This record gives sequence, structure tokens and C-alpha cells, in this order.
Amino acid sequence: MVALKTMNKIEFGDRVMHPAFPEWGSGAVIKVENAPVNGQPSTRVTVRFIHAGLKKFAGDSIPLVVKQNEHAMPGDRSGKRPPISEVEDLEQSGLTQAVEQKLEEIMYMIPHACRDPFNTIEYRMRRTLDLYKYDMSGKGLMEWAMGQTGMDDPLTRFNRTELEVYFKQYSFLLKQHLSKLLSEMYSDREMLQQLLAEAPEGARRAVAKLR
Repeated sequence: MVALKTMNKIEFGDRVMHPAFPEWGSGAVIKVENAPVNGQPSTRVTVRFIHAGLKKFAGDSIPLVVKQNEHAMPGDRSGKRPPISEVEDLEQSGLTQAVEQKLEEIMYMIPHACRDPFNTIEYRMRRTLDLYKYDMSGKGLMEWAMGQTGMDDPLTRFNRTELEVYFKQYSFLLKQHLSKLLSEMYSDREMLQQLLAEAPEGARRAVAKLR
């Protein structure tokens, strides 16, 4: 299902389409902020589209198509501040010893929606398999880092080597998480096959190695 929302109704985490540019694919709203337009209070929305990258929209008259039931699950992001803001807060407070620990916590985090026991096993598995769309390629690594940190450009803080190191450990933890879900879903092979048919190729390879 889809529904039109004006800009001032868009929420952080909404999944959207732009009706004028369907080739952009699905987009995730990663930032909603107040921003004056021609001196008048207005809204500015930043969306990351699958096929078009980051796009910003300002004003109250531009409709986006919001895909209902595809809002980010609670815990995907804590509040509307990007996760990296917690690191910046520690740096500004002079708590330098806690910075690296917080960075690792952010970079290694498996989304809460994948882990929340109140979500169905089908939903947790679907969300987990989707994480295998990220890889060590330039684009895959950057999109993963953007998702983990909430940053528009992670390379303003990290270099490529640092991101690769974080991603390798994240991948190890993701493998452990996937293994637990497979054990939980062991009795429902038919559902697993359905989910795998829709999953990224990397997810199918990961499951094959764990069987």
C-alpha cells in the first residue's frame, strides 16, 4: 500500500517513492528538519534512494509517495539524531576513552528490528537477509557505513581501510546472528526458501555455508 503525504507529514524512517522519478526506486527518509524557505518556516527532508543516492527536498507542497507498513522499525535508529552524534557528544565532553567503544558499538550494531523477539521470526529473518545487500565493494561499503552511522558522507570521518575493518567484524557478528535465526527457523523450511528466493545473492551464499 502507498499513501501520499505532504512534506510536513513525512517522518524519519519512512520509505518513500518519488512519483515523478520512479526510476529512483525506493527511498529511506534519513533526516527531517526545519529549514526556512524564502524566509518562511518550512521543512527540509533528506532521502536516500536506492538508485539515485541522496536527494533533499524543501517546502510544504512537494508530495512523496510513502509506502505504508515500511516505516523503519523501532530501534533501527534511536530517535531522530544520527547514531554518530553520540560519538560527537563524547568528543565534545572530552570523554575520549569512551569514543572508540561507542564507535565500535555503532559500527557493529545489528538493527534492533532483526533482533527484537517481539517481531516474528519471519520478519526478523527477512530483515536480516536484506542486510547482505552490503558488501566490500565501494558502493556497498559506503551504503553500509551510511546506514550504521546516519552520516551523509562517512568518508569525512573514516578512511576506506577503517570502514573495511569495521565491516569485517560486523560481518562476523551478522553471521552469528543469522546462525541463531536459522536454528530458530529450522522447522519451517518452506518459509525459509521463500525468503531466500527474495533475498540478495550474498544472503543465499551465507545461508548455504551455515547449513
